[in-house]
Amino acid sequence: MKLTRLLPLTAAMAVLAGCSSSDAFIDRNYAKATLEVSKPKPAGYDGQVRVCYGGDTPREDRDRLAEEACTQWGLHAVLILDQPWQCRLLVPHLATYACVDPAMRFKDGRYVDPFSTGAVDQWRNSQPRQPAEGDTPTPTPTP
Repeated sequence: MKLTRLLPLTAAMAVLAGCSSSDAFIDRNYAKATLEVSKPKPAGYDGQVRVCYGGDTPREDRDRLAEEACTQWGLHAVLILDQPWQCRLLVPHLATYACVDPAMRFKDGRYVDPFSTGAVDQWRNSQPRQPAEGDTPTPTPTP
């Protein structure tokens, strides 16, 4: 009798262990719950990449996954938030990265969100004007 009770529990644990992986991965499911998209979007399309990882995952592996996701946009990954116990049962930790252009920074050092038109316009307006190619500045006459 005890064997018949234990058998379903053992089978369920085996299925759970076989279907799960403790390797780090990019969490693509969060977009469905929060953004209501009809098609799966590539990681980083909103400027952020979420990486789920276990406690034994080296930071280099997490950074590499995020960098690969941001590279498809021509950007680089920067860690902005690291939260324990915010992902899956067997891969419990969550690292959130921003996809940024390292050359685009405000004067106070903050990165510009390249996916925000307003932030990019604000950054462009704060940059000194460069003369166009071929334009030579006209010398001012001296009295």
